Amino acid sequence: MSEINIMDFDPSSSIKSYNFTNTAIRRFYDTIDSEQFKDEKKEKIFEYLTGEMEIVPFNDQLKRYLYEKNEMQEAFRSVTNEQYVALILDGFEKNDCLASVGAKTKQEMKRKANRWIAAESVKRESIFQMGFGLDMDDQTISKFLTLVLKEGDFDFYDPKEIVYWHCRRTGKSYAAAEKLLEEYAAEPSDTSVRKDHMWEAMQNTPKLYVSTEDGLKKYLHYIKNLNIADKRENRARQVFERLYERAKETIAKHMNRYPDEKEVEPRRFTAGDISAGKIESVLYTEVPVTKNGNMKSFACLKKQFSGKRLSRERISKVLAGKPVERFDLITLIFLIYALDDEKLESGAGPRFSAFVEETNELLMEADMMELYPVNPYEAFILMCVVSEDLIDTFALVWKKSYEE
Repeated sequence: MSEINIMDFDPSSSIKSYNFTNTAIRRFYDTIDSEQFKDEKKEKIFEYLTGEMEIVPFNDQLKRYLYEKNEMQEAFRSVTNEQYVALILDGFEKNDCLASVGAKTKQEMKRKANRWIAAESVKRESIFQMGFGLDMDDQTISKFLTLVLKEGDFDFYDPKEIVYWHCRRTGKSYAAAEKLLEEYAAEPSDTSVRKDHMWEAMQNTPKLYVSTEDGLKKYLHYIKNLNIADKRENRARQVFERLYERAKETIAKHMNRYPDEKEVEPRRFTAGDISAGKIESVLYTEVPVTKNGNMKSFACLKKQFSGKRLSRERISKVLAGKPVERFDLITLIFLIYALDDEKLESGAGPRFSAFVEETNELLMEADMMELYPVNPYEAFILMCVVSEDLIDTFALVWKKSYEE
């Protein structure tokens, strides 16, 4: 087995462990420092995303988990999807977890299982649902989150994920998790709670405290009464709204500096003239659209970019109250850098450093983890930042994915 190729599967052994993050980050920097990258950025980015970067399809990893969990003896590749679906159904029934996915009947659960077995990527919540339904421990769930979804590990500022970690760590059921979350929701406010040394200690070593039920409830008590979850969403929304206005101002300034030559008297644009649709058209100018003007479905970068398009629909939903995600913020910051003449003239190295520093500061302000080059989309954005024409590189890599 190669150093990082976890696609190679040996049924006689468990999935290998290795320092995936460091290896992936090293490969990322090796790529942008290479002579090939300097000469053929778009081609090298596409090659990196589709070939060099380790992409582990979710359904492949799920199958391997089921194969090992059930101690199957036949050749791994000979097991059918129907067999895996049956194992999922058995697990969810045995562990009384149909409710975790909103399934009222076994047939509804079967449809869900079929979608999972065919999916190359899933939402984060689905991983937690499977954690209970398929009796995964906390470490296995962590692997799915970090190695497969390439997202952050359990979030110890999110009450739901805290409870999920505790329950999977201690072998508690989905019903127990629901009960703990109901108790958390019903807990009255305590105005006397304030940040103190105990809370600081809990933040430094949260797993130490929430591994016991008493410690978990104390930790959740702080989370709720310091309004950490609410404040966190508010901070993320505030960052998004600031970046959204900056993006509109940047686009307006760019359009005023480079007016449409076809217009006899070019109009002067302000941020108020820039719509969510305009932001979409600037970012995805090379993406083919349907007759209705909507962007077509993904081509060969589906695994890498799934759920990561800052479309007009996505922007409208966030402005209407849908939770802000990290890719929303990262994409807006990228757009600002891509159209800012001062940043473009600063050179690739200084621009890259400035982008990483500012993006990390804003992500931390929004209570999100810093840039993670292991994530394909974030690696793509960072590679575009060191190109000569950021927005052109961004657009043409998307276009190339459809041509392929």
